Amino acid sequence: MIPQAKNTATVHAVAGILYRDNKILIALRPKGKPYSGYWEFPGGKIEVNETGLAAIKRELHEELGIEVISAQCIFKHQHAYPDKMVYLQLFHITEFVGEPHGKENQTLRWATISDLPNLPLLQGNYALLEKLVALV
Repeated sequence: MIPQAKNTATVHAVAGILYRDNKILIALRPKGKPYSGYWEFPGGKIEVNETGLAAIKRELHEELGIEVISAQCIFKHQHAYPDKMVYLQLFHITEFVGEPHGKENQTLRWATISDLPNLPLLQGNYALLEKLVALV
């Protein structure tokens, strides 16, 4: 469990839910990155003057090598980590081209909804689990 503390920064981010064969794609944060060893939904930071939709398309291309054709924002959430406040937009990726693969040294895994609570997820992702149950 990651302890809560006062925040020093604010981050606006996106995450994508890719669903196939009753499983959701998750990524393991690689060594050398903050919070390495935790699983998360693929995504990243929204750049200045970028929409959430544009950010999820760019991030999933950079991280997974896929082209997002269609995505819908299904949930917005904020979470306080020890070093930052994260404002997260969760997108359901309804159509994409390409086979996802870890382009940034991250391990990928297709997991069932029931697998997720048993994995070390980034703490901010636990609020998303209820939304995923409704989605699938």
